[in-house]
Amino acid sequence: MAMFETVPVVDVHKDNFKEIWPSLLLSIKTSTFIAMDTELSGLGNRKALIAKSIEDRYKSIAGSAKSRSILSIGISCFKLSSVTNLSTNEGTASGQDVPQCPEGSRGCGWNFLVQTYNITTLCEEDYVVEPGSLKFLVEHGFDFNRQYSKGVPYCRGNDKDEKKADKMSLRQLFLEVLQAACPIVFHNALMDLVFLYENLYACTPQNMASFLADLTEMFPAGVFDTKYITDFKHKMPASYLEYVFRQCLRTNKEYASSGRKHAWASFPTYPEGFSHITRCNCVRPGLAVPSNIDKDTQDKLKATVCESYAGHGWCSRGNSCTKSHDVDLILDIDFLAQSKKSRKRKRRRDNQKTDVENGGSTEQDQEEQEMETNIAEMSLGAKEVSEMCENDTSKTTDKSEAILSGAVGNSKGPVVSGKHRAGFDAFMTGYIMASYVSEYGTYSGSLKMEDVGLEHIRNLVYLTGKDIPLTVVKSGFAKTSKEHREKFSKFCLQSS
Repeated sequence: MAMFETVPVVDVHKDNFKEIWPSLLLSIKTSTFIAMDTELSGLGNRKALIAKSIEDRYKSIAGSAKSRSILSIGISCFKLSSVTNLSTNEGTASGQDVPQCPEGSRGCGWNFLVQTYNITTLCEEDYVVEPGSLKFLVEHGFDFNRQYSKGVPYCRGNDKDEKKADKMSLRQLFLEVLQAACPIVFHNALMDLVFLYENLYACTPQNMASFLADLTEMFPAGVFDTKYITDFKHKMPASYLEYVFRQCLRTNKEYASSGRKHAWASFPTYPEGFSHITRCNCVRPGLAVPSNIDKDTQDKLKATVCESYAGHGWCSRGNSCTKSHDVDLILDIDFLAQSKKSRKRKRRRDNQKTDVENGGSTEQDQEEQEMETNIAEMSLGAKEVSEMCENDTSKTTDKSEAILSGAVGNSKGPVVSGKHRAGFDAFMTGYIMASYVSEYGTYSGSLKMEDVGLEHIRNLVYLTGKDIPLTVVKSGFAKTSKEHREKFSKFCLQSS
């Protein structure tokens, strides 16, 4: 099924790290792609993080990574297990002959087997914990007592005493991710990449050119940034993680029910005695907004929503904010706004069609058709938004009042345990990527990511405030860093 109510997340800490290590390694080694996320003790100077100079921006992030720490790491392993040609309903599993999904067909159903881990970590060196970050994490349920008592220990920068190196450690785990040589997926990748490099690999290079050169060797299968894809390729109204994830949930559910290309996730059946699982809830917390709601009620609903959170997924008031942070309500309102625009464009096209029949001009037809296509791509359902709204003409006064009443008092989003936030965020990132595989990929008989035709969005990293991405490529004028060369050479010897 494309829809699921909960996501199982394996809780990993120092007391069970070695017990879970074998299954964690197997998940990594058999992944089609790996999605990752980190929770950090702070970000540093906010203005420096968005400096106009990309070099200055990198140096600021690298400086923060040297003084801050990673509090938890989310790893979500996505294995493409089967593909179904929706035109013929022929399916395949890994290792079998496969029915291709040629261009012009209804596309494919892409089934991913997913295993997600949330690793609580503890830096053994002094590090900065920013009050703002602490407040945010506490408000979202992060348990610092638990982190200090059960965090898996690690040290930043270069490897310390190699003779005492533990074969089952966070640094070794990161090397296993590199050795898997599969694509790595982030949502807003730059910060995660720099922090993971400094905290679990080696001291970050002095300049960005060397850092990018190092990344090309560390991640030969490439890096995918779902925030970049969302903003520059898919072009949703907003691109923060939960907004994109929950829209993908809606779209995949609708597309699956109507036999169109989609992605869906399945999960392992864990033994009853396996006590390390937390199930994170994906069920919508509030009432659905009907598509035929009147404008006055729509405006009232919109007024109940926090504009800052709706646009960016963040609100400075946090839990003290009196307005709704319910992402599903935000999605409903955005859907209705796009529906209204779609209906206006449809009326204009109908009027132009009448003009043509009467000898009029059509010079705006192509432009408006392209705009309409973009609106359809951003819609949350399987049907054209214009059809959905215009075909439903029933009265909704009482129902709208009930929706408005429910919207005002609803929760601020899906119930997710704060201590598993990095794990669930990693899953959301991976699920978005799986959705984009189904949307933009082409199935030609291979279950490998390099064969689905996504090179045009590979190694492109989102940059806040910039209209172009950061390209992860080795410049002809740059060399890899000394720390990386030493680390990578030893790593290659160990893996050979």
